[in-house]
Amino acid sequence: MTFIRRVRDHGLYVQGKPGGARLVSRAMDLSRLSFRDFDLRSAVLTQADFSNGHLEGIDFSLADLFGANFTRTCLFGSRFIRADLRGANFYKAKLKGADFAGADLRPGHVIVVGTADHEEVIVKGRTSLKDAQIDGVRFANADLSHADLSLSSMQQSDFSGANLYAANLSGADLSEANFTGAKLKRAVLSGVALESCCLRNADLREAVLRNVDMTKADLEGAHLAGAIYHKNAFDIPADLRAILDDHSRWVASLGHSGSRADLSGRDLSGLDLTACDFNGAILSGAKLDGTILSNAYLALANMRGCSLRRARLDQAILCGASLENADLDGAVLFAADLGTLAIYGADGQTTGRVWPANLRGAVLRNADLRSARLQGALLDRTVFEGANLASADLRDCDDSEADMSRANLTGALRGTSDRPPDETSLSLISG
Repeated sequence: MTFIRRVRDHGLYVQGKPGGARLVSRAMDLSRLSFRDFDLRSAVLTQADFSNGHLEGIDFSLADLFGANFTRTCLFGSRFIRADLRGANFYKAKLKGADFAGADLRPGHVIVVGTADHEEVIVKGRTSLKDAQIDGVRFANADLSHADLSLSSMQQSDFSGANLYAANLSGADLSEANFTGAKLKRAVLSGVALESCCLRNADLREAVLRNVDMTKADLEGAHLAGAIYHKNAFDIPADLRAILDDHSRWVASLGHSGSRADLSGRDLSGLDLTACDFNGAILSGAKLDGTILSNAYLALANMRGCSLRRARLDQAILCGASLENADLDGAVLFAADLGTLAIYGADGQTTGRVWPANLRGAVLRNADLRSARLQGALLDRTVFEGANLASADLRDCDDSEADMSRANLTGALRGTSDRPPDETSLSLISG
């Protein structure tokens, strides 16, 4: 029976007419097809492949589309109201004017049976709307928890009341979008555009908003407790803001767009760069004396020879960063993370490479390193003279050639750890 015939019979089923039969199929290949205005309400098309198709005006309301593939599919004006879209893939899909109100876009769990030993493995796949065209789309009260919406254009879309817990929206364009009452706790919104975006009464607790100009959004009644963001973004020089915006796109796209920030040799002394994203940036030889980098993201950054005298780096992330021969005399690194980092590739899989923070020859004289993590860091010729390392984590470090004179090591962890280097889940550019 052809698909068109089954769609016709399904239409009769939806209308309650004689001869109708519900469309039920698993893993059906419908790729590269073009059709419009079909009524597929309540159809069961789990793991169907609709990729590279043109499906304009299709009604998928209440349909079971678990794990379906809509990669690069045009779905203008289609309806997914209250549909089951757990684990679905809308990568680079064109969804202008679509309606996802009340839809379930949470991660999907698929059981995969191995061919060799027949062992069942549960694979969790997050729903992807990465780099999709979502302008003018309705997601009111939809569940997008843990979904990937990075780099997508969401201008004038409606996310009111939606659940976006721990979702990834990094690099997305949220201009004129409505997030009134949305749940964005622990969501990643680094580098997003918030021009005229409405975030009234939104839950942004513990959200990450690095390199974001918050002044352009309506944040009345928004909950920002524990959120990481720059409270005085307008104090950052315009040219530096442009560089950071471009760098955010570079990070979010894994190097496919934007450009890596190169601030080598630049004088950034005294600036407030709280919570800014310098992930993988080049800052070698830069002057950052007295600069505020609290909660900044400096993983894998090249900071060789930097001057960071009396800089504030409390709770900054410096995993895998190179601070070789840097001057951090009197710097504050309370609870900073200078530990070892496992590097992941563009496919999200581990590359097998582990990258330590490089503090060779760095001067941390009189620095505040209380509760800092330096596990596995390279400490050849590092100067900790008079530094406060109380409760710091120095496991897996060879500090035999480091200068620890007058350093406070009360409660510091030393020796060999009982577990492998921390494989912090970070989105990084490898290479």
